[in-house]
Amino acid sequence: MTATAVEPAAPVVRARTITHPQTLARAMRFEWIKLRTLRSTWIGLGTVLLVLIGFAAIASAISTGSVATSGGDGGPFEGDSPLATVLSGADFSVLLVGVLGALSGAREYGSRMITATAAAVPRRWQIVVSKAAVLVAVVFPAALIGTVTAFGVGMGILATGDGATLGLTDPGVLRSLVGMAGYLTAISLIGLSLGVLLRSVAGSIGALVAGILLLPALAGGLLPAGWDPILQFLPSSAAAAFTTAMAAGDSVLAPGAGALVLAAWVAVALVASVVAVIKRDV
Repeated sequence: MTATAVEPAAPVVRARTITHPQTLARAMRFEWIKLRTLRSTWIGLGTVLLVLIGFAAIASAISTGSVATSGGDGGPFEGDSPLATVLSGADFSVLLVGVLGALSGAREYGSRMITATAAAVPRRWQIVVSKAAVLVAVVFPAALIGTVTAFGVGMGILATGDGATLGLTDPGVLRSLVGMAGYLTAISLIGLSLGVLLRSVAGSIGALVAGILLLPALAGGLLPAGWDPILQFLPSSAAAAFTTAMAAGDSVLAPGAGALVLAAWVAVALVASVVAVIKRDV
């Protein structure tokens, strides 16, 4: 009988799986990829810039009489300060950035992509924080560029038409420009929070329009003057303390206090959305 040599079995090579810990930085990277690849993001930001600069040019031309109106030489901007005239497009821009924020917060719920996001980011608070951080990184620079460019274009037209002008170094001008960019960013964050809370793009946009645009105007016009100390704590009234935004009443906080009140509104909205993401099923 002959012995047969048995060759040793070849070692089994196992593929090594490399795992990466889930961090906030990775969640922010995911959100940045999602935000920048959506056409609506750049259309929205471009529209914000167009509205800010376009309204500044039109309002300045009307104010100087370069564009005739049926209401007189200055039209609806007669008597406004030069800064208020060149930032007249900010009111409509508030709606645009609010819609952009609402889309960022609620879009994934409509498409059910939120389930994949929650699976990839198990620490759910990071979902809201990363969305907010990326939104700020996109909206604030665009809003600041828009307000500064609107200021330059508007003041140039006012100077050409022999109207009153202001410079960046004049008291309160730079604060108002930066403050307006901050106000637009704050509204986008509130829109984001409403989108997460309501899980509906249409519902969050409706709530934003009612709470930020309609409620202050109605409250300021219908409520007696005794309510002014309360109305000054509304988001738009708080922003009026350091921007050209329209206040709900005649009482306005100091600039520092107004900034703190607006920041408090944003913080409460974001905390509420974080709690909702953690407690509710996706």
